[in-house]
Amino acid sequence: MSKTEVKDIKENEKGLFAKQNIKKGNLITVLKGKTFSRPTRTSIQIEDKQHIEDLEGGYMNHHCDPSAEIIIKNGVYALVAAKRYISDGEEITFDYETTESELSHPFECDCHGKFIKGRGR
Repeated sequence: MSKTEVKDIKENEKGLFAKQNIKKGNLITVLKGKTFSRPTRTSIQIEDKQHIEDLEGGYMNHHCDPSAEIIIKNGVYALVAAKRYISDGEEITFDYETTESELSHPFECDCHGKFIKGRGR
């Protein structure tokens, strides 16, 4: 049984949400999929110049104080683990600047109004 589901946040915006309580440190999902040399709007960087497209990962939104973290394994796939306790129905987020050298679509975050563009910029 999947621990997550994609739900609408507002018009034209979706997010990944917990379908059950998830304890700190527990695995949420494994990101696997097609890889690209350049970032896309929904990819997650797993190595220098290697970005993975995953259905669930593409719906994980940014937060400066995220509920989850991305753990890269051998540059082939990535684990999504709970950074803290996550309640059933809570959105699963991660800090884009912990994985991305450069975002394909930089933006001003809703958390603190900080401009998110990637750790290398």
